[in-house]
Amino acid sequence: MFFEERVAWVISLIKEKNSLTNVQIGEKLGIDKNTVAAYIHGKGDLKGVALAGLVKHYDVNGEWLIAGIGEPFPGARIKFPEACGPESPLLHQPEQPSEDFVFIRQVNGKISAGGGLAPDDTSDVRAAFRRDWIKKKGGKPENMSLIRVDGDSMDPTLLSGDMVLVDHARNVVASQGGIYAISMDHEIMIKRIQVLHDQGKYRIISDNKQYPPQEIDADKVAINGKVLWFAREMER
Repeated sequence: MFFEERVAWVISLIKEKNSLTNVQIGEKLGIDKNTVAAYIHGKGDLKGVALAGLVKHYDVNGEWLIAGIGEPFPGARIKFPEACGPESPLLHQPEQPSEDFVFIRQVNGKISAGGGLAPDDTSDVRAAFRRDWIKKKGGKPENMSLIRVDGDSMDPTLLSGDMVLVDHARNVVASQGGIYAISMDHEIMIKRIQVLHDQGKYRIISDNKQYPPQEIDADKVAINGKVLWFAREMER
């Protein structure tokens, strides 16, 4: 199946299985009924909000939806083998990596580079990193996680969809600053932080110049970890 075919197939299945109208599906996906109808026929401009809605509201496997890997949902390989793609190698990892590698979990949600979004802390995928590289970074894999970035405020350094490696043990901003996962008012986000030593404040910086920096009292900002590394898909 091509990308548009997967979208058409899964929306049609959801509609039939749940006896839903195009209006009802559109309300969940943030699109109108005409766009839903277009998607069902393999047409229309596929919007990110609709794809995210399929994953969030209908438990569609995002890896299958975007890349055609794995099952659209658990058990589909038995009922709908024609719709399933090849197995994801990350979903069938051994419990322990080789001596040269360690596994670091990827949390399912996203962490905002915009206004803030608390990620889903559950994890069903892990990625392997070289043990000596992690050791060189001075961290421990059990204190790290991989999280996808959402939003454009860190462009061009980090783009929406990038995967970042966060060391949660580094919860104090270094004197020279850096890029950190932080939380303010119960919202988690990725920002560049500069320490204003003489004022007891942090300068919260968005690399996207459209967003002005903020100066916030340090005691109002929780540091959740430092960003050590990122990965980016070449095709959006």
